[in-house]
Amino acid sequence: MDAFSAKRYGCRDSALTSSSSAASKSHKESERRRRHRINAHLSTLRSLLPKRVKPDKASLLAEAVDHLRQLRKHAAEKVAGKTGAEPWCLIPGELDEATVSCCGGGDGKKKMMRLSVCCNDRPGLNRDLSQAIRSVRARAVRAEMVTVGGRTKSVVTVEMEAEAGDNGGGWEEEDVRILKRALTAVVLNRNSGSGLGHVARGNKRARVS
Repeated sequence: MDAFSAKRYGCRDSALTSSSSAASKSHKESERRRRHRINAHLSTLRSLLPKRVKPDKASLLAEAVDHLRQLRKHAAEKVAGKTGAEPWCLIPGELDEATVSCCGGGDGKKKMMRLSVCCNDRPGLNRDLSQAIRSVRARAVRAEMVTVGGRTKSVVTVEMEAEAGDNGGGWEEEDVRILKRALTAVVLNRNSGSGLGHVARGNKRARVS
């Protein structure tokens, strides 16, 4: 190898070493900033808790979860006191669920049902819920929704015209079954954009009643 080639390769090795060193330095700086942000958030969280907790992260997060549950309970009691509703009825819990229950009849032959869904909040949730209601030719006459900590609970009262010859009875059993399946699809986020038939990966099983 002549002197020119050696010099050229030497420059190339030097450039590679310099580039690698710069990348390593950039990575270390990014990691330092990330840790700084995490510690700042943990410090803020610690300042929001009413009790003094141990300095380790596990104790801090456990206390934060417990405090959030207490706040949720107090909020439910406040809602119950103002509306006369049962405690927790509008506060989202930790279990995914979909329920359908009869809540009496309306004017004429219109039958009323109360629907409830509880799941993680996400974009398009209200749209999917409306689609489920329309799947049985029903319409919403009242809706209440509460979102706490990324969890959402919606309670909707719907009505549907009774079919001719129904003799004033309740909804057809098939309508209720279809509605329950549609609500379960909403809770499990089975929305592929063309219906409610696709099951998203990683979603847990929902309770239906």
